[in-house]
Amino acid sequence: MNSNVIVTVLVALVIVVFIFARQIIQRPVTQMSLLLPLILSVALGGVFLAGHPAPEGIAAVVTGAALGVGTGLLSGQVVRVWRDDATGTIFQYGGWRYLIVLIILLLARVLIRFVFTWSGSAVDETALNAALIAALVGNFVGRDIRTALRALPLAGGSFTKLSSR
Repeated sequence: MNSNVIVTVLVALVIVVFIFARQIIQRPVTQMSLLLPLILSVALGGVFLAGHPAPEGIAAVVTGAALGVGTGLLSGQVVRVWRDDATGTIFQYGGWRYLIVLIILLLARVLIRFVFTWSGSAVDETALNAALIAALVGNFVGRDIRTALRALPLAGGSFTKLSSR
């Protein structure tokens, strides 16, 4: 296993643990919780592009990100969003069902590698690993888009009415 694979595994593991840890506890929906995935996406995209990837790598990452956003929009349906009548605070909770989506994304990465190997196609491990990270972050973005679409009507339709922290 080369160092590139090890770094990718560690980054993917940190992202999965971070995303899931945020889902297993009841948390308020805040302006920052909705903006964090976008900030993370821009930062990781900048790091990726700073490495001057090949066009195939860019295509793999864009595909991974699109797949991630799509799965995030779908999996965002399992995130519970509600308004506490006593405090007026809007909460979210993902739970174990959301973890299943993240595990499926990880398994899809392994499956894609086996398909490429079986078909005899040349595959750039770095591009596949970057696509996996893009899919995980894209899932985070898609999930938060779905959460925002469900939380904003509970906040009177205004992003500014959500807590800033």
